[in-house]
Amino acid sequence: MDRNSASAEVLLARIQELEVLNRALLEEKEQETRLEYAWSGNLGHWYWNVKTNAVTFNPLKVTALGYTMDEVPAPVPFQFFTDRLHPENYEPTMRAMRDHLEGKSPIYEVEYRIRA
Repeated sequence: MDRNSASAEVLLARIQELEVLNRALLEEKEQETRLEYAWSGNLGHWYWNVKTNAVTFNPLKVTALGYTMDEVPAPVPFQFFTDRLHPENYEPTMRAMRDHLEGKSPIYEVEYRIRA
């Protein structure tokens, strides 16, 4: 699609289509991860939009920590979770993230404690 020549109506329809697809994919992923995390004890994956500071995550992470979705701000900022890191795990967790964002590590994977 040539976005430069598309009408606002066409672009809005495409955005709506992508939003529906995104919701469906997130629901499917949540169903898969419910099974996976029940076995591994992992609290889930999350995705951080650096530009907007919004975090998309599996709601299992919130409920496993003892919070309800009503207690979580919308949109969820990155700091919602980092502010809850155990003090001993904060710096190693942030270092692992910086290493990944700076290209020093191909993936960001770290174990940490988080306050419930």
